[in-house]
Amino acid sequence: MRALRDWGEALARYAPLLRKLAGFTEPAETWDYPAATFRDQRARLLDRLHPDRMRLRVERILVESPSAMTLRTVRTDGPLPVFRAGQYVNLFVELQGVRTARPFSISSAPGSPWLDLTVREVQGGFVSPWLCREVPPGTEIESTGPQGSFHYEPLVDGDRLVFLAGGSGITPFMSMLRHCARTRWPFRVHLVYGSRDPRDVIFGRELAALSRAHPEFTWDLVVSEPPPRWRGRAGLLDAATLLATVGREGLDASRVFVCGPPRMLETVRAALRDLGIPAHRQKWELFGTPDDITRSDLWPRRLGRDAEVEVTVEGHGSFRARASEPLLNSLERHGFALPSLCRSGECSLCRTRLKKGRVIVPAGVLLRQSDVWSGHIHPCASYPIEDVILRLP
Repeated sequence: MRALRDWGEALARYAPLLRKLAGFTEPAETWDYPAATFRDQRARLLDRLHPDRMRLRVERILVESPSAMTLRTVRTDGPLPVFRAGQYVNLFVELQGVRTARPFSISSAPGSPWLDLTVREVQGGFVSPWLCREVPPGTEIESTGPQGSFHYEPLVDGDRLVFLAGGSGITPFMSMLRHCARTRWPFRVHLVYGSRDPRDVIFGRELAALSRAHPEFTWDLVVSEPPPRWRGRAGLLDAATLLATVGREGLDASRVFVCGPPRMLETVRAALRDLGIPAHRQKWELFGTPDDITRSDLWPRRLGRDAEVEVTVEGHGSFRARASEPLLNSLERHGFALPSLCRSGECSLCRTRLKKGRVIVPAGVLLRQSDVWSGHIHPCASYPIEDVILRLP
C-alpha cells in the first residue's frame, strides 16, 4: 500500500503534464481516485505513454527516391505516444500465410501529428517490396510502440555530433535533424552519408535545404559506385574519408553515431578503430542482417549458396531450411512465431536455446556472456551451417 501511495502522490504532482502527454480528455477531478482503482488508472496511463501495440493507418505515400518511400501514418486506436528522435517501431504483417515483423525507424520529428516510416525496397526481400508497391492509402497495419536506445542523450553525448549513415540508415538521423529544425539546435552536427548511387539518395533535397538554413548542420555525400561523370566525393566511409570530411579535430571532439547496413558498419568499425576513437564515444544502430551472408568471410566455402539444413524444434518436429537465411525467417515460414523487435541481434527478444549444431553470426551482433555460456542464440541473426536442434522460448 505504501508503494501505491507513493505512486499516487507522484501522479497527482505531475498530473497536468501527464494528462497532456497521454492525451486524456476526461475532467481532471477523475484523477483523484481511490487506491482500489489505482492499478487500472496506472495501466491506462502507461499504455498511452508507451503502448505495447498500436494500429496505424497509412494516410499518404511520399516518394523519397527511386527505391524508397515514406508511409505517413496516423494512429487509429489512441493518440500517438511520445518518442525519442532515433527510435523505431516494429510492423506486424501477414504475407503468403506467414506472420512476420520488420522494424522501421521513425523519420518524422517528435511532436508531429503523424508517424513517418521510410522504407527502402530490398531486391528479393519479403516485406519491403509489399510495403513499397502494394500498400495503398487507407491500409491499417499493427505495430509496436516506439522502441530503441539510438537517440541523443544531452547529459552524455555533448554538443558536437558526427552522424555516419549508410543507405536507409539515414532515417533515424532524419528524425533527429527534423526535431532540431523545429526546436532550437542544441548541438553542432556533421553528417557523412554514404550512398551507392547519387540518383538514389534518400532525403537529399531536404538535407541540402537544412544545411543552407542552419549553419549548425553540415553534411557530405559519399558515393560508393559513382557514375562516369560524378564530380562529388566517391569511396567508402573508411578512415581516409572520415579524415577528409570531418577532420581529425572534429572526430576527436565529437560523439559519433553510426547507422547503416552490415557491410557499411564493418567498414566504419574498422575506420574508427584505426583512428583511435574510443568505444565510449560511439553509438551504433545495426540495420538488419547482410543482404548475402555467403559473401561473408564466415561462410563455409564447402556450402553452396542454396545449401539446406534440417532444423528440428524440440517437441514440434523438423523442416528443411536454407542455410543462407536467418533462422527466424525459416521458423516463421513454418508457423513458429517468436517474439522479436530489432531483427538485428540486439534486443534479445527472440533468444533461443541451440541444443545441437552450429550457426554463424554476422559481425556486430552481440550476445550476452550468459547466453554464450547457456548456449542461446538470436535466431534473427543466426545462420545454420549444419543440422540444428532448437528449444524455443
